[in-house]
Amino acid sequence: MQERLTLCEKSLAEYLETKRLAFPRFYFVSSTDLLDILSNGNNPRVIATHLAKLFDNTTDLKFKGEEKIAVGMFSSEREYVDFEDECDCDGQVEVWLNRVMNSMRAAIRHYLSEAVVTYEEKAREKWLFDYAAQVELKIFCRGRN
Repeated sequence: MQERLTLCEKSLAEYLETKRLAFPRFYFVSSTDLLDILSNGNNPRVIATHLAKLFDNTTDLKFKGEEKIAVGMFSSEREYVDFEDECDCDGQVEVWLNRVMNSMRAAIRHYLSEAVVTYEEKAREKWLFDYAAQVELKIFCRGRN
């Protein structure tokens, strides 16, 4: 039985490694969390509870009704950022998490270019509350260099 248990553990480790290769952010979660993510891969609302472990300061997704379509993301401070396009969260979890990551990047990129254009036009107090903190930090850090 010990040999079979060792074989099962080795097979499980190999399987988890293939999933980590498909979505490298899985390297940042424990094997237990990864098993939970993989076993609930068809339920993006359950997977959203693990987002903070996968993405820095992203704690939840906003979904379109009861569908598996993400339309935005929330930070731990409950700051909300809309995605540019709806993100389909159906299929293999590592595949749709890559789509979510691309949607996150596209949204920040869009708001960053918009914020740069409006920086000179708006009062600073108004401008600060019009954009996500991530966008503002990028602009201020870039301006210092």
